[in-house]
Amino acid sequence: MPKYHGKFEKKSRPRLFLWIGVGCSVLALVCACFIVKFLYQAAIYRHDMRHHLNMIDGFLDAGKPEQALAYIRKTREDMMSISVRRFCENEAVNLICSSFADKAARMEVRLTVNARLPEALCISDTELCAILSNGLENALHAVSQMEHSNRWIDLYCGVKRNKLLIEIENPYAGSVTMEDGLPVTAEAGHGYGCRSIRAIVLQHGGLYTFSPQNGIFTLQIVLPLLSM
Repeated sequence: MPKYHGKFEKKSRPRLFLWIGVGCSVLALVCACFIVKFLYQAAIYRHDMRHHLNMIDGFLDAGKPEQALAYIRKTREDMMSISVRRFCENEAVNLICSSFADKAARMEVRLTVNARLPEALCISDTELCAILSNGLENALHAVSQMEHSNRWIDLYCGVKRNKLLIEIENPYAGSVTMEDGLPVTAEAGHGYGCRSIRAIVLQHGGLYTFSPQNGIFTLQIVLPLLSM
């Protein structure tokens, strides 16, 4: 992704940011619960597959093919609602991106994911979940106010020169007010995600930029992976 790497190299000069305490432990717990619930549901459906097949077999033996077909369709819908797509080697990222890909599809948003991450990283799954979830949630909120033809989000995450690189781009309507390097809003329930992202990045000695420019909002993050 040349454009991404080029922008990071140009913007990689050190910046000094103020620390604002955020309840990251609570956010980490929420993310961990999300992942566990997702995996638990998938395990249940795999375990119940034998029972589903028995139900279908029973309908067919009873000469009720229409009911068997309806049962198959319902089971397929339930399975698809928790299906995990494979974007990269990292399972946590696959879970997050799968969840937001489904949400984006329901909102008629085109989400493009370019993920090139290894199975293991030196940042915890819950912290990575918090960064991606908050970034993508903010992007979805922004594009929900756009015309349907301009509802898109681009996500890139990869490792280069022993650094984790994350970029999220999306269009936005109107103007964005920035304060202390963060976008601010008067909307109730919004604004905490950006502060959470900043807290995690600073904790790991990384860099971040929130940049609204020419109708495109860009979140860029660089995290050192020192022990990789």
